Amino acid sequence: MILNNVRLLPELSGGVQTDCGSVEIQGWKIVKVSAEPVSCKTADEEIFDLGGKTLLPGLIDLHTHITMLGGAGEDCIGEPMKLLTVAVSQAQKALTYGFTTLRDCGSIDHVAIYARDMINKGIAPGPRILATGETITSSIAWKPGKGAASGVWVTDGAEEYRRNVRREAVLGADHIKIYASGSAYDPTGVPKHPIMTRDEIRTAVETAEMCGLYVASHCHADSAIRDCIECGVKTIEHATYLSDETIALLQRTEGCYLVPTLAAMYVSQTDPEQREFWLARLTPMLEACAGQIEKVYRKGEKMGFGTDSAPGSVQYEKGVEFQMRKDYCHMENIDILLQATKYNAEIAGIDHIVGEIKEGLIADLILVDGNPAEDISVMYHKPEKVFQAGKLV
Repeated sequence: MILNNVRLLPELSGGVQTDCGSVEIQGWKIVKVSAEPVSCKTADEEIFDLGGKTLLPGLIDLHTHITMLGGAGEDCIGEPMKLLTVAVSQAQKALTYGFTTLRDCGSIDHVAIYARDMINKGIAPGPRILATGETITSSIAWKPGKGAASGVWVTDGAEEYRRNVRREAVLGADHIKIYASGSAYDPTGVPKHPIMTRDEIRTAVETAEMCGLYVASHCHADSAIRDCIECGVKTIEHATYLSDETIALLQRTEGCYLVPTLAAMYVSQTDPEQREFWLARLTPMLEACAGQIEKVYRKGEKMGFGTDSAPGSVQYEKGVEFQMRKDYCHMENIDILLQATKYNAEIAGIDHIVGEIKEGLIADLILVDGNPAEDISVMYHKPEKVFQAGKLV
């Protein structure tokens, strides 16, 4: 199959820059990227003329949840097949928005692991899933009576963290998720409070590394962010209250990345009482976060792209994460695109298979009408076409 007459952006296409190029796909891989269109075909070639529109690598959401967000799956606890159906359906929605890879950062009853396996085996179509399994968090973050069935392991003390990291590894997690600070989405949570000790964080990281995994940590509080950086956590999720001193520490630390999720602070509730509550809670967080994230960006730090939003939500429908990075953090268009593709792949350790339009990589691609390097609003709605592993989906 040849995708012909496409615009390619050099930063995302192995240096190839053209307004009328071509990409050849054999099976599920990209085998040739050319600045020139194909002018003739052989009998066994299928050529699609894409009208000079822009071809991008498939998008990667490095922080989402295919259950829990928007209440997805919460009515299925104790009904595993129903829960699996909901999880796969949620994941499939992401494909229509161009997200060919999702990193699920915590699911009910480990269902993201099973959804991942179903999709990988071809039992159901869907995006590539990098699955946490269930989040490991301290007892102060979760109300009594809730536990593993709600998507978390309530854990206290270093040895309990060691045990539960090992449990997640055995159950098939691709990475480990911990909660180092209070939660914004729990109305009683205190985001500025750290809720794990350094010993607990260090033990989780050490145990994950022994299992060939890395740790992603929910962090709003500056002190929690700093502890996680110093203890070897690979990805800092949200990074809301970030001081200049912690930014300097991040710059000195190899292998640690921020994954901001600005879209999670976009208030979409329409009920007046709920809307007023969430605006009062989340708006100050957004204002604090955006300025410091812009500082990190201006210092040249590579960062990830996450939404912490449900596939099919308003945040997905309107491309809110793209909008907020542009409007609140004043990032260049091409850098936002790199964060959502190439940089995310590098951070997640999958850049050898996806993240660019490059020979030898999997043909996860999206087609958009317009040039998002010049006008990022092109990304504020669904792409025109989505290809996953060489197939039009």
